[in-house]
Amino acid sequence: MEFATIRFEEMEPHIGLVTLNRPDRLNAINMDMLKELQVLFGRLQTMESVLVLILTGAGRGFCSGADLKDANSRRDVVDRYKNAGNHLFHIQKKYASSVLDMRALAQPIIAAVNGVAAGGGMCFALASDIVVASRKAYFIPSFINIGLSGGELGSSYFLPRAVGSLRAAEILLTGRSVEAEEAERIGLANTVVAHEVLLEAALDKARQLVAKGGPALRLTKESLNVNINAASLMSAIEFENRSQSICCTTPEHSAALAKFDNKSTE
Repeated sequence: MEFATIRFEEMEPHIGLVTLNRPDRLNAINMDMLKELQVLFGRLQTMESVLVLILTGAGRGFCSGADLKDANSRRDVVDRYKNAGNHLFHIQKKYASSVLDMRALAQPIIAAVNGVAAGGGMCFALASDIVVASRKAYFIPSFINIGLSGGELGSSYFLPRAVGSLRAAEILLTGRSVEAEEAERIGLANTVVAHEVLLEAALDKARQLVAKGGPALRLTKESLNVNINAASLMSAIEFENRSQSICCTTPEHSAALAKFDNKSTE
């Protein structure tokens, strides 16, 4: 697939790599990138051969957030800022849809955060399923620093669930930087590795997931998406019951059981 602002490749069987590719702007998000991500995510929905995605950034940064100099979203594009309705439909919803698309993908997403993840870039990391960070990584919810609400692209949804409500409030209200080591300690990142081995560490994690099989991965992500807001334990278990019964009929489950039985008789 050929794009101008992102790259996609299959690093090895079943593992896709999405690279935000505007290194001269620290991979800032512009309207062209949003359109290309929408196209890519739509195609990935039907690519059953790709079981896991790694998301990273080209060059020195992961993603520096919205490109405030982008001609299609600047304040001097008057018709999009003359009222809240115009901004909502022409800009805000387009940015937010990228996070919704990430969560809707069947494939688990591993964010390989290789530098700054600011604003929307931090939200891309939060919307991923697993975060592997370089020691050079840092996270900035920069919205409030430019007079915007700290609640953006799911930040007020994901961050309290990751780090707790008190920590999330302090981070979003101050707009301060969270360095890699703190991110790991408070639950914003799963693990921190040396910058030089970041992609290999993300790839190792992806291989672990691929070994579990497509149906199990898809239904686990779906269960996490649904049950994070389950109305009750009963409703959560009912959804899990449905997923387990589906998995019990798959060839992947049969193969895994046969492998387990062979090991236990050795």
